[in-house]
Amino acid sequence: MKNFASHILSAGLIAGMLAACSSEKSDSASVAQTVATTLKTVIQGRREGAPQRVVLSAEEYAKINVPMLQVNPVTLGGSDFLQRAATRRDSGRGAVEIWKSSDNAQVFLRNGVVIGTRGIGRDIIAADASVTVSALKTGANRSGIRTFTISDGDVTSSKFQYRCDIRNLGAAKVTFANQSLTTDHFRETCVSDAAGGQGISNEYWVQRSTGVVRKSRQWMGPAVGYFDMVLLKY
Repeated sequence: MKNFASHILSAGLIAGMLAACSSEKSDSASVAQTVATTLKTVIQGRREGAPQRVVLSAEEYAKINVPMLQVNPVTLGGSDFLQRAATRRDSGRGAVEIWKSSDNAQVFLRNGVVIGTRGIGRDIIAADASVTVSALKTGANRSGIRTFTISDGDVTSSKFQYRCDIRNLGAAKVTFANQSLTTDHFRETCVSDAAGGQGISNEYWVQRSTGVVRKSRQWMGPAVGYFDMVLLKY
C-alpha cells in the first residue's frame, strides 16, 4: 500500500482473495499471505485507467470470517482490504486497533476514529481524538480541539491544530453486501487556527445496536486526502 496506490483490487479477482478467508486454515499468517499473493496478482494484471471501488456481493461477504476493514481512497480510487493485526490499550480513551494491509501499511483506530497511519505517505504520526470519541460514544454533540502530528516526509514532522464541532445528524441506513444497518450519522467539521483557516470534515456512522463505527469518511493527512472505510467484520 505504498502511498495507498499500489494495492488496487479488481472486482473480477476479489472472489479469489475472499476465498482465503473461508479456508479451513485458522492460522492468520497463512490467510494474510494468501491475501498478499492475490493482491500482487491484481497489481500486475490491472488495466490502465482509474481503479474502481470494489463492491462486495452477499456471497463474497459471507466468505469473510476474519476481522476485515475495507478502505476506499477517495482521490486515488480503488479499494484495499485490511486485517486487524493487534488491539492494545494505552493511556488514552478506549482501545487502539491496528489494521494492516498486505504490504504492512497500517491504520490506527481508536473506537473507529483515525489516530495514526504508517506507510501511506506523509503519515499521521499521532492524533488526539478524545473529543470525537466521546461524541460518538455518547451520541451527544461536542466541540473541542483536535491535534495531528504529520510527517513531513523525512525525519521531521508538523503539528496541525483544529477547532472541531461534532454533530449528531440523526438516524441513517448503512448498506453493504446483504447488510442493512441502522446507525447514527455524525459530522465532524474542523477549522484550523492557522492563517487561512483551512478545514477538514469527517463523517461517521455508528451502529445503534452495538455502538461500533461501521462506516466513515476520514481525513488521512495532506498527501492522500480522505478515505472511505467500511468495517465489514470485527
